[in-house]
Amino acid sequence: MTLLLLSFLCFIPNKYRITCEERSILVEPERFELHDYVSLKPLAELLDLGYIMDNTTQQLHLTDGGRRFVLIPDIRTIEYGSQYYHLPFAPVYRNGDVYFPVQLITTTLGSAFERLVFIKSVTEIPVINKISLLSRADSTVIKFDWAEDIDFDVRFSTRQAIIEIDGIYKDKPRLKAKGAVTDATLTPHNTYTSIELALKDVNSVIERNDEVVFFNKVSKKVSMVVLDAGHGGIDPGAVGKKGLYEKDVNLAICRMLKDFLGDSLKIKVILSRDRDIYLSLKERTNIANRNAADLFVSIHCNAHLKGAPRSGIETYFLSDAKTSDERAVAALENASLKFDNLVMPNDDLSFILYDLAQSAFLDESNHLAENIQISAERNLKIPSRGVKQAGFYVLNGAFMPAVLVECAFISNPAEEKLLRQKNFQKQLAFCIYRGIRNYIEDYERRLNH
Repeated sequence: MTLLLLSFLCFIPNKYRITCEERSILVEPERFELHDYVSLKPLAELLDLGYIMDNTTQQLHLTDGGRRFVLIPDIRTIEYGSQYYHLPFAPVYRNGDVYFPVQLITTTLGSAFERLVFIKSVTEIPVINKISLLSRADSTVIKFDWAEDIDFDVRFSTRQAIIEIDGIYKDKPRLKAKGAVTDATLTPHNTYTSIELALKDVNSVIERNDEVVFFNKVSKKVSMVVLDAGHGGIDPGAVGKKGLYEKDVNLAICRMLKDFLGDSLKIKVILSRDRDIYLSLKERTNIANRNAADLFVSIHCNAHLKGAPRSGIETYFLSDAKTSDERAVAALENASLKFDNLVMPNDDLSFILYDLAQSAFLDESNHLAENIQISAERNLKIPSRGVKQAGFYVLNGAFMPAVLVECAFISNPAEEKLLRQKNFQKQLAFCIYRGIRNYIEDYERRLNH
């Protein structure tokens, strides 16, 4: 009986599916003091709650309009509606993250913020029924068959692709080379399945729910641009001294830029996010890849936390940083990886692998960045700081020319004041639009003559 009880207490489900309204997330629990806990960051995003961690007081604020829920990790007392309540189990702080007891989510958070929350333990590893390799028109497709969508990750270069699927494959581990795939190795593991593909004559990939499409894209016309408003949701980005959030400015500029591009150039423009939600850095470029976009432009605000205030606009493309300033800016933007529980590779070999997908578009990314900075010199009164290069994770894996624009320094009180103004936001959007337009005209002239 004792052994049976101990085995029950030590059992942890692989994951929990937490559902609110029509959205759900799948999270892995951690076990603390014989209870299951989950990270509050994705949970706050699911429930549409503001998430602010005050590192000075060690207080975590969850907010929704005028309602505020305050907790301190490792302490059972919480504050809600100016009153204090005691929890049966305390939240836990581990590795820079706050974890909350699973069994208290519905009764505590759901009740406090009037959310109907359902929680289901998921103990079975998803099963992949079939994996097929086939040719379709001018593309090569790896097709998955499963009863329910399974998460997978694709790492791609023009010569190789590695696909890792969060499910087990029970069929014969065989894939016959076909089309652009010259060699294929399928390896089942205990909890996931990996596929390694050798490729030829491929420069683009599209990821869909149940397939990955490899093809050779030849573009003589730019017809689609993806605009990425940096940060969002539980990730505020940099915060100005007067409290301006970078995520809000980025979104405002992207919306204006979308109107300029759509109205003047008559091309399709997709926003990676059109509201204040969190997106992982990988998902941002996945949106561009899934839609076979011709350009990817990520919009941000700069920050310099030490020394005299800095000012101006600068544009980056993906390459190894050459200066300490470039490395500092990349580190600031890559800090969003903490919301994905990922770590940015920092050794030379990792960066070479990380940079492979963008290397085919390096020159065009540089040209696009140059055009945006030339436009900045002509259309803005703040300094043009020029074209820079650094290892931005958000540009990793974009299978098209891709740049990241640091619009101004939100850490500079004078530029924070400007960034609050819709007129200045519009000037920035127009400046970037002119740079993109000039690049497109030059690009199409070069390829069509």
